[in-house]
Amino acid sequence: MRTENRLLQILKSKNRTLLEVYTGVLVLAVLTSGIGLILPYQKLRAAWQIRLSGFEAAVWVAAVLAVLSYFHMYRSLDKALDFDEGNAQKMIFKGYLFRYVTIAVILIAAAVTGWIDPLILCLGYLLFMKVAAYLQPYTHRFYNLVFREKDPVPEPLAEEEKEATK
Repeated sequence: MRTENRLLQILKSKNRTLLEVYTGVLVLAVLTSGIGLILPYQKLRAAWQIRLSGFEAAVWVAAVLAVLSYFHMYRSLDKALDFDEGNAQKMIFKGYLFRYVTIAVILIAAAVTGWIDPLILCLGYLLFMKVAAYLQPYTHRFYNLVFREKDPVPEPLAEEEKEATK
């Protein structure tokens, strides 16, 4: 079996939506890094006291955090859907709380150590999460082309057909 076919089979076996969102995060991180390297930030960096290495590190740490958060959301929701409504809500809330406490601790550590820019880290994380979710329909189309697949055409249920004829 060719390496290309093996790679496609591995990608197909994974959760498709997560793969699509991860691709969106990766594209955004590459674009943000490229913009950070290309644009002349001398005055902006001097005014905001941003080091280029701190910017790049913050962008990639934000991307990793976004990917880990999406994975944690997936796992939390998957586990919670196996329980009744009351317990499921509690589990989802615990997962939400865990993610935000973790992000808060990482932001505080970034602010205290000064290794990476906490503002870029926070904005990068939030924007990567939001924009990657908005890019998911486009990455879905991309992977349909890569996997040579088509989305099924939805057909109305029998109940909907009866209502439509009335």
